[in-house]
Amino acid sequence: MTAGRRFAACLVAGIVLATAPVSPCDAKEKPDKKIANLPPEEVYAEALRKIDKKKYYSARLMLQELLPRIPPEDRDLLPRVQMSLGDAFFRDGGLTNYGEALNAYRNFLTYFPQNERAPYAQLMIGQSLYRQVPAPDRDQTTTMKALVELRKVETAWPDSPWAAEAREVMELCYNRLAEKEHLVGHFYQQRKQWLAALDRYQTVTKTYPRYDDMSQLLLDLGRCQLAINHREEAQESFTRLAQRDDSKQLVKLANLAMRSYDRRREKEGEQFYGDLVDQDGKKKGTTP
Repeated sequence: MTAGRRFAACLVAGIVLATAPVSPCDAKEKPDKKIANLPPEEVYAEALRKIDKKKYYSARLMLQELLPRIPPEDRDLLPRVQMSLGDAFFRDGGLTNYGEALNAYRNFLTYFPQNERAPYAQLMIGQSLYRQVPAPDRDQTTTMKALVELRKVETAWPDSPWAAEAREVMELCYNRLAEKEHLVGHFYQQRKQWLAALDRYQTVTKTYPRYDDMSQLLLDLGRCQLAINHREEAQESFTRLAQRDDSKQLVKLANLAMRSYDRRREKEGEQFYGDLVDQDGKKKGTTP
C-alpha cells in the first residue's frame, strides 16, 4: 500500500460515523442516489446546500459517503469535507451531535494541522465542549476542558479572527465556574457555615471579577461578613455593590442588613458581638 493510500485509509478510519439517533425529521431526509454518482465537488456542493437548509442528517450521510471517493492526494476537497462534516453535526445540536462534532474537528486538526482553517477547527473544539457543559450545580470538568482548548486559539493564532470569538466563549466558561462557586457558597450560607461561604464568595471576587451575578454575590458576601462580626469588611463589600449599575434593589437590602446589624449590636452589646465564631465557622461555646 502506498503512503498516500495509507493516509487515506487512516483518515477514513478516523472519520466519525453518523451514530446520532435519527429524529423524525431526519427520517425524511434520504440521500439522493443520483447525487451520489455525481463528481465529488458537485456532491460536496449539494451537501453544503442541505446544511444551509438545515437538512443536517442527509448532509452528513452525503459527506461520509463522499470521503472514500476523494483521491488521497487531494489536499483541497478532503479537508473541506471533513470540516463540513463537523459543522453538520454541530449545527444540528444536541449532546450527542456536539460529541460527534468534537471528534470531527479533532480529526481535522490531526490530519490538516497547517490548513488555513486550523484556528477555526480549534475554536470549534472548544465550542463543542462548551455546548456539553452541564448545569452549574454539576461537576464542571467539561468547562475546564473547554477553557484549555479555547486558550489554544489565543496562544497559537492570536491574530486570527477566531481568537476574539474564543475569548467570548472563554468568558462564558468563566461565568459558569463562578456560578458554581456562588451556588456552593450559598449552600454553606444557608447552613450558617459562614467561613466556608466566605471562602467561595471571595474566590469569585478574586478569580472571576466579571461574573454576571456579581452584585448578588457582593450582597451575600457582605451578609456573611456581618454574621461573623466583620462590619468594616461588610461595608466595603456593600460599597462595591453600590458602585455597580445593576445594584439599586440589592443596595436597599444591603442597607437594611447593615441597619439591622447595628441595631442588634446596640441592643445586645459588645459581649455578644465580641468574637462570634471560631476558625471552623462554629459559634463559640457550642459543641460539634
